[in-house]
Amino acid sequence: MNKPCPACGEVFLCNVENIQNCGCNTVQLDIATQERIAQKYLDCLCPNCLKKYQEIMSKLEDKIQQSKTHVFKAVFPNTTNHYDTLFGGTALQMMDEVAFICATRFCRKKVVTVSSDRVDFKHPIPAGTLIELIAEVIEVGRTSLKVKVDIFVEEMYQENRDKAITGIFTFVAVNELKRPVSILPSSMHV
Repeated sequence: MNKPCPACGEVFLCNVENIQNCGCNTVQLDIATQERIAQKYLDCLCPNCLKKYQEIMSKLEDKIQQSKTHVFKAVFPNTTNHYDTLFGGTALQMMDEVAFICATRFCRKKVVTVSSDRVDFKHPIPAGTLIELIAEVIEVGRTSLKVKVDIFVEEMYQENRDKAITGIFTFVAVNELKRPVSILPSSMHV
């Protein structure tokens, strides 16, 4: 069946069954639609847009890997509570900071934290341990992105390592007037 590509509008022969039910004509595909949405309509793209989409996704994966951020810290008594474990607020501050670094490295634009989604404290982090914070971009929108941060705890003089805290932070890229701007350059849009 001949149909227009939802990304560029070029009419092409589409081999997808039940094309009238796929709804792709209502979607303007670009990198901001996220992989899960684009995957749904992948079969509906014309050959040129499909090739461009695959190239963009490859570049995006490279950008995500290059922006992955690791920070190590020692947990000293001045950061602990009366139970001799890391303050939850201190952990959140560290997580927000490493998420900010990761988000900035990803888009190389000014970003601000707009929310922290669910943060799970799986077990306490005692004083006298080492922690590693690992931040990675997990979702990219038009003006926002989500960064997952995990905190792993290690005993200083033993080989064990456990995940202690996980959280998701959302950032928006802004200009000098604090208005949202595109996360990615226009060259990374289908």
